[in-house]
Amino acid sequence: MHPSPTEKFKLSAGPCVPKGYWVTVQGGSFDGPGNSGFPVPSGHTLRGSWGASGTAWAVGDELQPVPEHLSLLWFSYAENKFYEGDFALPTSKIYNLLKTGYWDLEKKKPATYNEFTVCVLPKGAVVVWLTGNNQVLIGRFQGHETAANFRQYYGQADRATMVKETQQEMPPEVQAQIKAGTISFKQWDAYLTTYAWRVAFNIPFTLTQYSLHGVNAERFSDPLTRDLAPYRQLLLTATPKPVPRKLYLHGQAEHGAHYEVRIKAFDEVETMAAYQTLHAASPKSPITLLLTVDKPFQKATLSLQNEAKQIPLTKTVVEVFSED
Repeated sequence: MHPSPTEKFKLSAGPCVPKGYWVTVQGGSFDGPGNSGFPVPSGHTLRGSWGASGTAWAVGDELQPVPEHLSLLWFSYAENKFYEGDFALPTSKIYNLLKTGYWDLEKKKPATYNEFTVCVLPKGAVVVWLTGNNQVLIGRFQGHETAANFRQYYGQADRATMVKETQQEMPPEVQAQIKAGTISFKQWDAYLTTYAWRVAFNIPFTLTQYSLHGVNAERFSDPLTRDLAPYRQLLLTATPKPVPRKLYLHGQAEHGAHYEVRIKAFDEVETMAAYQTLHAASPKSPITLLLTVDKPFQKATLSLQNEAKQIPLTKTVVEVFSED
């Protein structure tokens, strides 16, 4: 489906940065056909976090057509550089997501996305998601360094002093990267890599509902329609998905009782390494995230496997709770 300039949606934008890599957006907007568009909030010192914005501007009740471009100008304190970009957006993808929306499980009614989350990364990279109850990756874009007028945005402030003082407030690991000259966007590009994987249990467990949060900041909690079968199959079938960051599984055991299997935080280093290792060992082999649960449904352990090998995830805590 292709967007129509006459069809409009309630949309706004929220900026963010990975934790510790401070940035100020000096100006930005999502621009659509004609003179339509809405701003990316600017003028705030953004400190975190990846994929989640705490900065919003009220946009009133005015509806917007699907935006075609994102323009952005920002200052990176870690790099002491201005960056800018004018990025063409995948309008058909955005339109389809807005039109399809999702089924709000809690409110039991159709809903759709209402915000673009814009994350500014080191070295001029920008990642955009469409955000609602679910959060879906729209794209990763690359800006370029620009010689913007520092005084236009910071007045009479001494640039060297301001940048030095700001960098001294950043986390030690970011300061170490600044000193060593090793700042890079590679960490977040690795987060954006997807793998064909599925969830499986060692004993019968009928999945009813789930919430998957990925390291790429995507979030899948609500199904696309009232029919939950395709939504469940998405998790139970080896389709391309992000490496999990959190996972909540609700379902029924063979003996009839209902349980929640909760993984509040995967160990990121261990889990990322396991996915990368399995993929390297057998690139075309789907990966299974196997939950091994004891028969009383009280304890569970976790492992990743494909046809090449199995890797236990010993640093990730799995909790099992009765829902009856």
